[in-house]
Amino acid sequence: MNWLVLAEMAGGSEDGRTILNSVLGAYGLPQLKPTKGFRVYDDPEEPFTFVYPASWVRRRNSNREGLAISDYGTADKLSLEIFPEPAGSSSTSDLAAAAVQKLMFPASQIGGDARLELPPASRIKAEQREIDGKVYTYIAFTSETTTRSGYQVRRKNLAVAAARKGNLFVLGCSARSDQFDKEKEAAFETIVQSFRLL
Repeated sequence: MNWLVLAEMAGGSEDGRTILNSVLGAYGLPQLKPTKGFRVYDDPEEPFTFVYPASWVRRRNSNREGLAISDYGTADKLSLEIFPEPAGSSSTSDLAAAAVQKLMFPASQIGGDARLELPPASRIKAEQREIDGKVYTYIAFTSETTTRSGYQVRRKNLAVAAARKGNLFVLGCSARSDQFDKEKEAAFETIVQSFRLL
C-alpha cells in the first residue's frame, strides 16, 4: 500500500511524511524534516528516500532501474541511477567518475542521438562524508551536450552517490547553466543533502 494512501486514511500529511516519520522513529532512525515547497520520495519498495520540488513531475524509468523527476517548463531534472558498484573504485575520485559517467550516459544503454562529453576528472569536484554510518560522495560538475541539430547545451550538475548491497545509487540534479542561479543551487543542495539510503 502506498504511504500517501495510508497518510490520507490516518489523516496525516499529504506526502506521507507523518507515517514515514512514525516508522523511522519506532526504529530509532533519523526522521525526515519538513521542507517547504518540497515533497518526500518515500516509496516503501525502494531502499532510499529524498525530497524534491513539489511542482516537479515524477515518473518511473521504463528502460532501466531508477527514476526521473523533472520540471518540464525549465528542463531542470533529477535522475536516480542504480547500477552495480564498480570494481576497484575505492577512491573518492574513482567513485565520482563512475557516478558522473552513469549520469551522463544513461542513454548509451538504450540508444540516443545527442553527443555528450564527459568533463575531465580535474573538473569534477567530489567529497565524501559519513552520515549515520554510511558513506555519501557529494559531486559537482559541469556537462556539455551537443544536440542532433547542433546546439551546444551546458548544464550545472550536483549529485550524491552511495553504495548498498553491491549497488551504487546515484542521485543527480541538473539545470542549464544560463538558468542556474542561487535559488536553483539552494534547491539542488536541498535535494542532494536529503538523499539517504535506508
